Amino acid sequence: MARNTGPRGRVCRRLGIALSNITAKDPDKDPVLRRPYPPGQHGATARPSVSDYGQRLREKQKLKLFYGLLEKQCRKAFLEARRSPGNTGTVLLQLLERRLDVVVLRAGLATSIRQARQFVRHGYLQVDGERVNIPSYRVRNGSEVRFASTHKELLIVKECFERMKDRQVPGYLQVVEGGQGVRYVREAEREEIPVNVNAPFIVEFYAQRV
Repeated sequence: MARNTGPRGRVCRRLGIALSNITAKDPDKDPVLRRPYPPGQHGATARPSVSDYGQRLREKQKLKLFYGLLEKQCRKAFLEARRSPGNTGTVLLQLLERRLDVVVLRAGLATSIRQARQFVRHGYLQVDGERVNIPSYRVRNGSEVRFASTHKELLIVKECFERMKDRQVPGYLQVVEGGQGVRYVREAEREEIPVNVNAPFIVEFYAQRV
């Protein structure tokens, strides 16, 4: 499985996104909050101008960072969103929110998109009682996601359950059995999706290239 294993701290500093906003990292150790300027020798003093193309590219890179996507995955999702009825930018985000690894993250069962993807790939999660190990699997309305019974006694899984007890999940998710799992109840609304990107810029970026 192809995945991006590069340093997220540098990417977050380049894009100006606090790492603690996309993971459970301690804000006191967040590289973006400690050094709020781009990485590199001249990052603290450089004042680069950003073109229209650069602004749209930046938004696309932010989207890939939030969801842990590679370029091919992001482009494929855009093409599907463009073929679907409705606002392309909103539909794009709604499609990405249906990914199994994203649902696991939003439910609080993982501390980052990378950990959520690892749980899925290792077969920890079940969807409607069936084991699914494909992070991009699209969860349907009414489907329940929970850890398999064979993995519930693992220490890392118990820690996930403890975190989920006090976590507020988005309105399109419903916690089941006191935090043992989560149900996807409906399509996500744009204001419920905790991803700070300019979706129209992303649509414009890809519309000029596909």
